[in-house]
Amino acid sequence: MGYTQKIISGFSWETILKIATYGLTVVKIYFLARILNPADFGLFSLALIALGVSESMTQTGINLTIMQSEHSVDFFLDTAWVISIIRGFAIGIIMMLVGYIMSFFYNQPELITLVGLSALIPVIKGFINPYIIELHKKMYYRQDTLYRFAILAIQILLSLALGAWFRSAFGLVIALILSALIEVFSSFVLFNKKPIFNYLSSRAKIIFDNARWLSIGTLLQYLVENIDDFLVGTISNTYFLGIYHNAYSLTHKATSETAKSVHYGSIPVLTKIANDQPRLKKAFFKSFSATLMIALLASIPIYLFNESLVTFLLGDQWLAAIPVIRPLIIAGFLQTISMSSYTLMLATKKYKIMNLHMFISLVFMVLLIWYFGKQAGFTGAVNGLLWSRLVTLPIICYYLWQFFKPTQPLVKLIKKA
Repeated sequence: MGYTQKIISGFSWETILKIATYGLTVVKIYFLARILNPADFGLFSLALIALGVSESMTQTGINLTIMQSEHSVDFFLDTAWVISIIRGFAIGIIMMLVGYIMSFFYNQPELITLVGLSALIPVIKGFINPYIIELHKKMYYRQDTLYRFAILAIQILLSLALGAWFRSAFGLVIALILSALIEVFSSFVLFNKKPIFNYLSSRAKIIFDNARWLSIGTLLQYLVENIDDFLVGTISNTYFLGIYHNAYSLTHKATSETAKSVHYGSIPVLTKIANDQPRLKKAFFKSFSATLMIALLASIPIYLFNESLVTFLLGDQWLAAIPVIRPLIIAGFLQTISMSSYTLMLATKKYKIMNLHMFISLVFMVLLIWYFGKQAGFTGAVNGLLWSRLVTLPIICYYLWQFFKPTQPLVKLIKKA
């Protein structure tokens, strides 16, 4: 199978997973929106923020380093596992500190317990067998998709059951803890290669050297994708944060997750042909075009039937989400363009360019969400997110123009033709 076919295969399987994920997410939201109130989802969002910030602060770039390396997964297996375990405990400790601070900042004392409980998730996940990366590295897309779908399906089923039982954000957090335990167990049962607690400094150095700029990029990417939750919660309250959480899940993710499908399918291939410019340009152009087309097709029905979407899926207590559906779907489409370009930057190790764009995006997000939020409240904050995506798009467009422009003057190319 050629590289183009590999990209198509990876994209196809990942797209199937994303469609299935979106379908399961819609089902989950449909039922939980009638069991829990927006404030519960707001508290759950804050717990996820604490988890995400802590994870991004301790990013080591293990997966991408193994993906880019010519060495096999076995070469890194033991050392990667030790690093992952230590990182898991570090994230847990940071989370408890973040939860304590957030409880005072948002005046929500239950956040101490909620985030403290959530701190178990990274500790547990730190023990996952790193050999699962083999599926992605070797481009076993079907097996990898089925594995991740099974984990996701279990997580959503647990969320529905425990959300109905506890009728609070605690049920959703406990569901994540149990699914993390299942993921660790399955990673050892399903794969023959098992890591041992053996740390080799020479192999750790390869991981950490590559992670130098990658770690900064991971932190910036997390903030770009999630600081809006923090700002919306600060400008309004946990009720509107809960509204925003579900509206974002139904709209922005429906389009931006398309870029992640392409990233999944194309990153193993693009890293292999990164030094072959003609093949790289051709492969990236195909994946980039397909991404935008699918994202556009996903956006149109949500944009046109925004009121029906909220009324049917969420119910009457969520009607405040209607004015923000369209801005979020447009913002998601714009983010798809940026994230698709990040795939190319990662494959060619252009970390500095990627980090620069994310940093500028982050600055504009904070300024515009805060400004419009103070002017027009919840809906203003969402419009601020949209404008921040829009004003930073020219940077990506310029990068892509530089990448695709002919290496020879246009006149010479015309004469050759």
